[in-house]
Amino acid sequence: MKKLYPTFFVLLAVAFSFSCKKEISPDLEVTVVDDNNDPVGQVWVKTSAPNAIFGILESDVIDSAQTNMFGKVFFSYKNTRLIDIAIYARPNANVIVDSASVLLETKRKARKSTNTTEKKLVYRN
Repeated sequence: MKKLYPTFFVLLAVAFSFSCKKEISPDLEVTVVDDNNDPVGQVWVKTSAPNAIFGILESDVIDSAQTNMFGKVFFSYKNTRLIDIAIYARPNANVIVDSASVLLETKRKARKSTNTTEKKLVYRN
């Protein structure tokens, strides 16, 4: 009977290590298009959190990037986030061309699954 305890605990540990599903961090893919639904490159996309002025934020929440020639830009986060997205014509511009908010949630990993949220914004001149 004493010889079965170590074997039982090893089997139990192996079963728990494979049964726990890992979490997938959320990613955000922003696509900027014009009125004709054509991609717009070289547009600045900035992310922040609602009421960012009044609270303490983690550094990955406030970010900016320029869209590629396909009008896309990508952001990655570690945990669930409520993100405000805004597009600007230039990096230091104060006029928001278009904006949206999106909730990015961490989810359990399944086979061949991703956790990318896609958001489309329209660039109007």
